[in-house]
This record gives sequence, structure tokens and C-alpha cells, in this order.
Amino acid sequence: MKFLKMIVTSLLALGGLRSGQAQHHDPNWSAERILIDKQCLEKDSLTNLLHNMGTFEGHIRNFFMTTTNHAGFPDYYALGIGGGLGYYSPVVKGFQLGMSGFIIYNVASSPLAPAPPFANRYEVGLFDLTNPDNHEDLDRLEDLYLRYYYNSKNKSYFQVGKFHLKTPLINLQDGRMRPNLQEGVWGEWNEWNKVKLKAGWIWRSSPRSTIRWYHIGESLVYPNGRAVNGNKATYSNHTQSEGIAIANLGLKPTKQFDYQLWNYYVASLFNMALNKIEFRQQSGSRLWMAGVQYFWQQSLNNDTLAIEKQYITVQEQSHTVSARISVSNSRQDEWSLNYTRITQHGRFLFPREWGIEPFYTFLQRERNEGAGNVHASSVQHTRHLDKGKHWEVMAAGGMYWMPSVIDARLNKYAMPSYFQLNARSRYRFQGFLTGLNLEVLYSYKGNLVKGLETQPGYYHNKVDMHHLSVVLDYYF
Repeated sequence: MKFLKMIVTSLLALGGLRSGQAQHHDPNWSAERILIDKQCLEKDSLTNLLHNMGTFEGHIRNFFMTTTNHAGFPDYYALGIGGGLGYYSPVVKGFQLGMSGFIIYNVASSPLAPAPPFANRYEVGLFDLTNPDNHEDLDRLEDLYLRYYYNSKNKSYFQVGKFHLKTPLINLQDGRMRPNLQEGVWGEWNEWNKVKLKAGWIWRSSPRSTIRWYHIGESLVYPNGRAVNGNKATYSNHTQSEGIAIANLGLKPTKQFDYQLWNYYVASLFNMALNKIEFRQQSGSRLWMAGVQYFWQQSLNNDTLAIEKQYITVQEQSHTVSARISVSNSRQDEWSLNYTRITQHGRFLFPREWGIEPFYTFLQRERNEGAGNVHASSVQHTRHLDKGKHWEVMAAGGMYWMPSVIDARLNKYAMPSYFQLNARSRYRFQGFLTGLNLEVLYSYKGNLVKGLETQPGYYHNKVDMHHLSVVLDYYF
């Protein structure tokens, strides 16, 4: 997009002004621009404030991903590299402006477009899954918002525009080149120690693995899976929703107790409520935590469209409970035991385009969204290998009992029962290389159902597969 490239170029020019390196020798540099540069010397000018007190941020990301499947099924790999630049102004009279953009290139990859009966699932997400053959024109305007702080301490604010948003269900899910982004209005009230409030209205979204901005109803662009009648779902171009209303109440009456109530009202589709309670207790050098989450979803759909064209069917609902017990010590060596139950009432549905599910049993590279009648359990261990907490390792394993792959009513994506093993290492460099972060993730998913090897739709890229991701980030 030419507009984005103009923004990045402009930001680089502003960066030059900030460091006192205005390129007056450039023949295209206008007399007006030179005059503004001289005015920067005035300490009380707005221009000086924006240039010398604003924040410029850069990010370079290199992501290698590869998947090895069962013998006879295709394997995949991809290497993406990208860079972005952002400018965040100082707070002036309570107002702040933020803007950023990012550009991605497909350096090398196996063919990523679907080749029936096989389809790539992970690597294509590094780029634009709506156009897998697009290797170069992968740029996106990301942040572009105006924020207003209510008081001088900059705790509470209201903002409008395009921005990153992190909530339990609508979140960044940044396990690819770029995260999810939202457009709308958002406010946070943090004036009180024991009570926090958040609320907003989202009317557009730019999902991870895409480069466009979509209205909410149009943003369901990921693979549709199956309708409840077993036919291929085709709701992507038939879903209508004016937006998403989000509200959050956070209570922390004591140091040990934390309660969160979230509600997501997706106009014309569904309402999802999340209650979350966590209790922490210090015992010597150990910190114990017990937590439970309850999700309740109710369809708001009144469409008379064919079942295949409905994201959620009329009167469909789901109930989900997720629980955790964990213990950590002073070195932040943490163990957790987790369990999740999605009942038989219906499928847990929340568009994968908007974020990852916050179940305690969630492990990277797989989800239980789109399924009902699920039992999931996992154990996780996280440890920091140095006192500065620059090097972190994590190991996790889980068992996931799914409904039958032929039960379309409760298994939208025909995912068989499986077990999963994850190993992850993160290292943050110091000294001269401060800002450089390395992350390596290995994942194996094994099959718990016999006789599926000859059916790619139930097997390929789902079970009996090895996956490796290597991510190198540099922030400056």
C-alpha cells in the first residue's frame, strides 16, 4: 500500500529531525520544511515537543517455520522477514497520537496455496492467507489512534482509531509475523486500587495473517470448517455484524483474590460471558494459585439463511469450565496442572480471526475452539535459567479428548483426539545486543484415534506431526 510506505518514509524523516540530522541538502526539501526545522530550536514550541519528547520505535522480525507430517503427506516450510516503525507522541494537554506500520516479505517457502486434498495450516499464516501467492506486497497500516488521558498520572484513558487490543478473547495472538489489530473506541478506568473498568466498541478488525482491514462481519476469513449438518460451511461472505461491545469489571478486594468479569456482545451473532476467579497464597518461598474460568455463550442469530451460511446456528449455546492449580518459587520456577471441560450443549465458538482462547489448558499450535464435549488436561513447567530472567524455558504436555471426527454438530474442524508435547525457549540478549530476542518452539501432536491415517481431512496437519518455529526479534 502506497499510503503505508509514505507513512514509514515520513516517520524516518521525523526520526532524522529528532536526532538533529535534517537533510537540508536534499533538493526536494522545501523552504517551509527548513523553516519548521529552525522552529524546533524554540523550546516552548509544539514541534520541539513532538520531536524531542515523542517516542520512535522500530521492530525487525525474522520467522522460520516448518511442519513435518505423517509419511505420504506433504511437509511445509517458510521464512519471513519484516520491519516496522512507529511514532508515539508525548502527552500534550492530555492527548497522545500513535501511529505505526509494518512490511513483510516471503523470503522462501514451499508452495502454500491449497492443493486438494491437502492444505497448509501454519506456514501460510506468516503472510496473507487470503492470497497465499502474494510474496512481496505485504504491508499494513497498524496503529493510528488518538488517546486522551483523564488525569495527570496517565492511568485512565479513552482512545479512538486503530490499535492493539489485549483481552482474554480478543487479543494479539502474535504467533506469526504480525498480530491482530482492532479499530473502534476503547476506554480504561484505573483510578481505584480495588476496582478496574474497561469497555469499548469495535467496528473493524485486521486479523493476524491478513493485510486488510475488514468490517466485523466481513472479518471471518479463516477456513470455515463444517456446518452442524456435516456440509462444508460457507459463512465467510454471508456473516453480518455491526460490531462488538466489550465490557470488563475487575475486582481485587484483597492481595490474594482477583475476580474478572468480561462480556462480549457480538451484534447479530452471539453473546459470550467470562467469569474468572484466581486466589493466590504465599507459603514460605512458594506462591500457590488456584483459578477457575467459566464461559457461557448464547446465540443471537435470527437468520433464515441456509445452515451452511450461518456462523452460529439459532439458539445454539455452549458452557465451558477451565481450572488451574499452580505453584512457583522465588526463582519463578512454576508448575501448573490444568483441566478444561466443554460440555455437550454445543460448540465453543469464537472466531479464530479475533484471538486465541484463554483456557488454562491452551498450548501453542492447537486450539479447542469449534468443539463441544471436550475433556482436556495438561501440565506445564516454566523456569528461568539465570537470575536476570533473560533465559526462560518451558515444557508442557496435554491430553485432549475430542468428540468423534464424524460428529459435525460438536466438531467443527474434524479434529481427532490427540496428545501434544511442547518445548519452548526464550532468550533476551543483553549489553550491545539489548533489544534482540530469540524464541524457539518445538511441538509434537500425536494421534489417539486409530484408522485415520488414510483420511487427510482428519489427519494431515492435525496429528502425527512435528512443528518447529524459530523467531528472532529486534526492537529499537
